[in-house]
Amino acid sequence: MESDILPYWTDPLIPEFRVTVLDCQPVGKAFEVRIRENVIRPEGGGQAGDRGELRIGKKSVPFTDTVMREQGIAVVTQEPVSGRTEAALVVNMDWRRAMMRNHSAEHLFVGTLRKHKPQLQPGYIWIDGKHGIVELTGASVAVEDILRAESEVQHLVALDIPVTTEIVDSSRLDASVRVREGVTSKHDRLRIVKIGESDSSACSGTHVLKSGDIGLFKVVDYKLTDSSVRLEFVAGEPASELVSSVFNAALTRKYEYPYEFDQLGAVLDKSKTAWNERNELLDTVERLVVERPVVEVAGKIAFVHEYLPAFDTNRMKRLVKKMHMTGASIVLLMSPGEKSNFIVVTNDINDSAESIVGDLIRQMGGKGGGSNDVYTGGFLGVRNPLELYDRLVIGLKQRLGTL
Repeated sequence: MESDILPYWTDPLIPEFRVTVLDCQPVGKAFEVRIRENVIRPEGGGQAGDRGELRIGKKSVPFTDTVMREQGIAVVTQEPVSGRTEAALVVNMDWRRAMMRNHSAEHLFVGTLRKHKPQLQPGYIWIDGKHGIVELTGASVAVEDILRAESEVQHLVALDIPVTTEIVDSSRLDASVRVREGVTSKHDRLRIVKIGESDSSACSGTHVLKSGDIGLFKVVDYKLTDSSVRLEFVAGEPASELVSSVFNAALTRKYEYPYEFDQLGAVLDKSKTAWNERNELLDTVERLVVERPVVEVAGKIAFVHEYLPAFDTNRMKRLVKKMHMTGASIVLLMSPGEKSNFIVVTNDINDSAESIVGDLIRQMGGKGGGSNDVYTGGFLGVRNPLELYDRLVIGLKQRLGTL
């Protein structure tokens, strides 16, 4: 970890610096533009690099990342920049501030979880301007633990606690400081980020000046195992937008499906039960179609057709594969809706599926395609799917009678 006092540590809100471009090297389809001054935060330590633009005279060259190389700091651009020139480096402060919020939120959240589960150790971490992802190992974590920690973080945010930093000798590090394994052996001096008495961690990233700058904090996903947890979260405006959109989605349905907001969990539980029952019903229908198909005869060809509400194309394909088609035969399955999908499969018929049904589908306003014995497609803007299905069955029967 750097021992120098870097500007993005002491005052991360400085938006612009004068820099010297040293050289520019192509890297794949991009370019790494090396600068002399160490004034911008490179990717590392689980945090993405800064973004911004180089202004050289009247020309502006955006950069989408900052990296540390053996030769020094470089910004990643999509076009070359002439070396040995002076430039204004302008930091993308929206991206910087978002990373500051997410990184400080991660410190509070992990610190809070570890107070309740001290066995937890930090593993994978990624912080950028969109979200944060962190993995903790060494203990089991329940959903209730996650939600309790989230609530406690929001309380700490509301207290608007000052965030401070200091540089200390690795050998004199306090036991209360959170440090990743191996860091003290690699660096003689470490930067410690403190959020009041709530968290103290060795870190090279960018952070807010006060916990209140984090704004709203929200866990958006989690994956649990017996000895680890992987969490994704957002903070600030993205969290507010997400919570607002979810709340509004519930609000606009409050009177369509009468319920109170404190009943939302029970409503979702019932929805899950209904979904499981729906899938069981579809499985039953599928089994009946496979085991007891209704077979009609059109000309010399056995014809099976079914109207299957709630079946998607993949489920219809799986169903057809289970059916035992023998002799000259054809199967038509249709899933109704404003977009109605169908599948036609033939067996032991000289004519291709497309030549049998393709013209009929097109005449009825549908589209489709396929191989020799399979033809799939659909109809858009269908107002009466059952009427469409009946017309399709009648038309196909007439066509089969000519074979």
